[in-house]
Amino acid sequence: MTASALLEILERIQPEVVFAEIPRTHIDAWRDGSHETVESIAIARYADTHSFDTVAVDSPKPDDSFFQGWKEVSRAIERTSPEFRRLMDLETDRARQGGFTYLNSDECIQAWADIYREMLGTIEYIGNSRLRKIYAQARDLMERRDLEMLGNIRAYCASTARTCGVFLVGTAHRKSLIEKLHAAGKAAGPRIEWDVGGSVHAQSAGQQ
Repeated sequence: MTASALLEILERIQPEVVFAEIPRTHIDAWRDGSHETVESIAIARYADTHSFDTVAVDSPKPDDSFFQGWKEVSRAIERTSPEFRRLMDLETDRARQGGFTYLNSDECIQAWADIYREMLGTIEYIGNSRLRKIYAQARDLMERRDLEMLGNIRAYCASTARTCGVFLVGTAHRKSLIEKLHAAGKAAGPRIEWDVGGSVHAQSAGQQ
């Protein structure tokens, strides 16, 4: 999972727009590479030789108290569940060995489903109402973020003549996003053809 590997994917797809899992306030640093993530670095390199739109589609970043609470929950789960630790180690190894091919696979989707199931089971086992509340709030935030990201992509596609794009989003969101796309079906709005089985790129077919 290197910037060079992601750059190869971008060069193959040649997107005219890149949708980023990032708040609008962070888009400049993400675009110029100073955000220092794999995605940010690859996009900065791609921008050296290509002209394209970069669209931040995520909701605003939560306040520090949210991250402090989530860190407490994560530590409690990791401390309590050997199975969670095993699943996370396995996911790390698979991602390292399989790269983006693995990250875009059904195997990865199932791995994260197993991880989330173990997290919830462990929270229930611990029986701490405060940790249970924080976990529920985090899952609710994830749901709202997924809906907002898809909504922002649809809004952009409804107002552009660009026809090919990529959505760079973390694997933990992938199952939820695909389910929402299937549920939406042919709802009113721009016709977007999603390739969720390979390079995860979207074409705004109504603008071709």
